[in-house]
Amino acid sequence: MDYTDALHYLLSFTNLASYRHIPYSERVWNLSHMETLMDALARPHEDFASVHIAGTKGKGSTAAMIEHALRLAGLRPGLYTSPHLHTFRERMRVDGRLIPKSRWVEGVERLRRVVEHLPFKPTLFELLTSLAFWYFSAEEVPIAVVEVGLGGRLDSTNVVHPELSIITSLGLEHTAILGDTLAQIAREKGGIIKPGAPVIVAPQDPEAVAVLERLAEEREAPLILLGRDWHYRVERVTPSGLHISVWNDRVRYEHVEVGLRGMHQGVNAALAVIALHHLREMGWPVDEEAMRRGIRHVWWPARMEVLQRQPVIFIDGAHTVEALRRLLDGIYRWFPHENLHVIFGVSADKRIPDLLELLWPHADTLFITRSRHPRAASPDHILEHVPSGEGPDLYATEYVEEAFAHALALAGPNDLICTCGSIFLAAAVREIWAHGYGRLAPDDWAYESDFPILPRAVEPAIRGVRTLKRNR
Repeated sequence: MDYTDALHYLLSFTNLASYRHIPYSERVWNLSHMETLMDALARPHEDFASVHIAGTKGKGSTAAMIEHALRLAGLRPGLYTSPHLHTFRERMRVDGRLIPKSRWVEGVERLRRVVEHLPFKPTLFELLTSLAFWYFSAEEVPIAVVEVGLGGRLDSTNVVHPELSIITSLGLEHTAILGDTLAQIAREKGGIIKPGAPVIVAPQDPEAVAVLERLAEEREAPLILLGRDWHYRVERVTPSGLHISVWNDRVRYEHVEVGLRGMHQGVNAALAVIALHHLREMGWPVDEEAMRRGIRHVWWPARMEVLQRQPVIFIDGAHTVEALRRLLDGIYRWFPHENLHVIFGVSADKRIPDLLELLWPHADTLFITRSRHPRAASPDHILEHVPSGEGPDLYATEYVEEAFAHALALAGPNDLICTCGSIFLAAAVREIWAHGYGRLAPDDWAYESDFPILPRAVEPAIRGVRTLKRNR
């Protein structure tokens, strides 16, 4: 078995993320399956401490900040996140490095021997999570930062017993699975709260806070609420990000520099500061300098990431109304421009009319396209929801590379090209740009995609774009 063989073996199992409507029940999302897998692998998740993170928005950024600070403190942490941009190997890292292909193959071969004797067929995510926990155990990491895949209560990661848990900002997402009220979503996310383990919670609507407080009380878990027990304030907006202050009644961290752009990163960074403070109080050797440097220098691609300037090429995975509002605020706050060219694609289960309504008055040019993800809405489906009346020049194509080539040909040096609507679409543009138009860092994993997109020549790509509306 080589890496490709191992990858295709895993992909032969059911990927629940490919389906739009799945009952969120114990019958489908069965934690007993993960417990069985952990038993068969000698319970690797008990060999390391963990920080467990759930939420609707910001959990990946928060995880990245905490992991980077732990790494700079010399702790050699693990990091488990999802989804990935270019390769499944991104999902599991030790000391900032992707799992080597040799380790991936070794782990998958061990999983295959286990799966042969199971009375059930595990899902892809259960196997990926098991592979990550096996890898962290094999590498003897002392602590891992573990991001929830979906929900929390029934998520495959919820077999860990963390040092502390974090619940980031909650919103109405995956409502067909998790519920259509904030109280229902808080119940699912709050499922990661463990007996006795502190849980740090971002500011939430009162109905969500009430649910989380009840769950924490039932499990005798101290609940630390940002905005009540701790506070934060944005002190200054800089060309690269923010400066924030974070404090409670006993301690104050002044002017913590946040390296990720977006006003919402202030909340995520504050959660990271609080988590690292509590880890230090628990005895983990994370000094203030490591905390500050980790949050300042964290790298988390496809989140308000700038690929080049003149024209600015800007990518972000914003796919909710709230995230898109933050993205537009970030564009105007950090990137003055003449014309805004938007490449837009979205999963079919998102609020497409609301997203288009929000984009419509801001875009000068709008390219409707799709990623290669199976849940991606077709351009024709998205076009059914385009607002009427005056608006941007409108184009459509099935192929991301065609949309990007046309946008690049239209853009002047003072324009901005923004890709949004889906993390998978942002990843596609990132890969196309890296290979065909620009350059990322030499060790950037865009160079080694599991399923590479081969950029098309610019002129043929432009000819393949449908011109639907021209106003300018």
